[in-house]
Amino acid sequence: MKVNFIYSDLNPCGGGERLTIVTMQAILEMGFDIEFTTLKEPNTSKIENAFGKDLALVIGRIKKVHILNHILDKQRINSIMKNGYDLVINTHGDIDPFYHESFSKNNAITYCHYPTTKHFVDIEEDNEYVEKHIEIAKSTSLSLDFTNTNTTTQKKYSGQNTISFDRKRYYELIKENYDKMMLNSTILTNSEYSSKAISDAYGINYPIILAPPVDVEQFRSLLIPSPSYPLSFLSERDDNKEDFVIVISRIEPSKNIDNAIKIAKILKEKKIAKGMIIAGNIEPFYYDYIYKIKEMIKNLDLEDFVSLKTNCKLEKLCSLLKKSKVFFHPRYGEHFGMSIVEAMSAGLIPVVSDKGGQTEFVPKKYQYHSIEQAVDIILSALNVPDYERISISDSVQRFSSLVYKNNFKEIVNQLLQKNKSKTIHENISLNKKLYN
Repeated sequence: MKVNFIYSDLNPCGGGERLTIVTMQAILEMGFDIEFTTLKEPNTSKIENAFGKDLALVIGRIKKVHILNHILDKQRINSIMKNGYDLVINTHGDIDPFYHESFSKNNAITYCHYPTTKHFVDIEEDNEYVEKHIEIAKSTSLSLDFTNTNTTTQKKYSGQNTISFDRKRYYELIKENYDKMMLNSTILTNSEYSSKAISDAYGINYPIILAPPVDVEQFRSLLIPSPSYPLSFLSERDDNKEDFVIVISRIEPSKNIDNAIKIAKILKEKKIAKGMIIAGNIEPFYYDYIYKIKEMIKNLDLEDFVSLKTNCKLEKLCSLLKKSKVFFHPRYGEHFGMSIVEAMSAGLIPVVSDKGGQTEFVPKKYQYHSIEQAVDIILSALNVPDYERISISDSVQRFSSLVYKNNFKEIVNQLLQKNKSKTIHENISLNKKLYN
């Protein structure tokens, strides 16, 4: 059996990237060969720093990496699909509109964290999603010039004549591909929140809810050491938690890091907490945003209170979690929140918004509706007893990588065994089993 994975770029090393590599691991454990279609060659060293050696080893077991010039590189996609895959798995179904006419619900799986692309193309305005893909395309042999604001701009190839590029048509192609992908593949998603959004957008009654994989055992060991992960795993030992609030997130506009800075200002003024740590990876495309965040910290006189930790190795991230008491998530309407589960596994009290997939596993008393309410919750969360931290850690053990892989394998086995006249979406009992 041969499987082709689709993901535009693994190098940001966020939750979606980890899900992709763990899913590859599951497929390899089933004895299948895997190939990978992407826009950028995976950086194994960066992946190892973020996720550890075990997951980085998966990259070395990929039989072939196919590089696309662009996410809508139809000629290249047609060529790749001639390799005859038994299954195509797109683990970036919220963003990557990867479609081929051979797709069906029996041979293609799309893990859609949220129908993000549909929202972006429906509003028909310039946005980060489109501009980021253009920027990625510029780093390959295809260069797109979008300096003009007119509908028709220019597409340039080195050493070739300039060819006109129609921005409106570009949006139309994204929408067309994305819609076909969603309607002609088996849809998996991360939460009831995302499942409802997909159903509302496409009338898909039963997207399979399969929560993302988190290395809960490793993060739990920061609270309760285990034989697999003793305290010596940490590069910095610190057995006592302090009154730190930590934010772990990719540093980009969609994650609303500026909300964390606003919270930090109030915390400092009210002398709540020892400080705030913001840890996350940065992509070159978002350097302007990190500059904005640094300026915000400086202008609000928070340089002695907010600490930015970028592109941390896994060991460093664990040491930061070990000494912190509260995890703050600044985004309103998160689709799931793998970093939230990581922090909860480590015994941190999560403070999250009251809208999004995270509300399905974070206790109601730790959900905020406003920044002011978040401050009050943080104050109380800093003072919870140890038994409550253990209880929080216990509550998210169902999101382990092992549970995810076992359930994903079951989905693949059932999909491959199904008759062409049936689809996995008809198996409501499987959906209930995976979620409960």
